[in-house]
This record gives sequence, structure tokens and C-alpha cells, in this order.
Amino acid sequence: MDNFSYMKVSRVVALVLIAIVTTIASCKSRTSEIDETTTRTVLVQVHDDDSIPILEDAFKEYDLAKEKIVSNPMSIYLFTFNTAKITDLALIKLLKESELVKEAQQNRNVQIRNTN
Repeated sequence: MDNFSYMKVSRVVALVLIAIVTTIASCKSRTSEIDETTTRTVLVQVHDDDSIPILEDAFKEYDLAKEKIVSNPMSIYLFTFNTAKITDLALIKLLKESELVKEAQQNRNVQIRNTN
């Protein structure tokens, strides 16, 4: 193989690798966008901590799942759910009707403003 043919092959291989990496990167970012738009969070205050698995089971059709504890003394938890299956307002209404729940509300993501 002469030097010119080697350079042509090297360029083609480099372009194919760039195309593959670009395609993979765009697919990954699209997947995370889909997950962020179909999964949201709600804050739920329960009567007692033992009712969390029961609550998750009762709302499993909406993919309700405990993500983390927000306040241990007040039994407030952050739950995720699937917005493709139910809106946040509809879920909150159903949660408030449950005997296991004291209070439920939207989880507002607050951004700090630049005060300068």
C-alpha cells in the first residue's frame, strides 16, 4: 500500500469513528431527556414509615417509588412517578385520598437567583 492510499483509508476510518461516537452520544442524551420528562417527583407526608411499601404497592400502576427521605421527624418523603401514566395533580389528588397519607404536594425545583 502506498502512502497516499494509507492516508485515504485512515481518513475514512477516522470519519466512521467520529460518526459512530456522535451517534452514540446523541442517543444517550436523547434517552436522558425522555427519562427526565416522564419521571417527576412529589413530596408525601405519611402517617407512619411502615406504610411506604403499602403506598408504593397501591400506586404501582403509576410507578410510584420512594426516592429519599426529606424529613425524618415529620415522615416526609420524596417519591418519583411516571408522568406518562398520570399527571402530578391527579396523583396528588389520589394520594390525599389515601388513608396512609397526611399530605401530598408537588416538588417545586427552586433555582437560586443571582442577586448581584
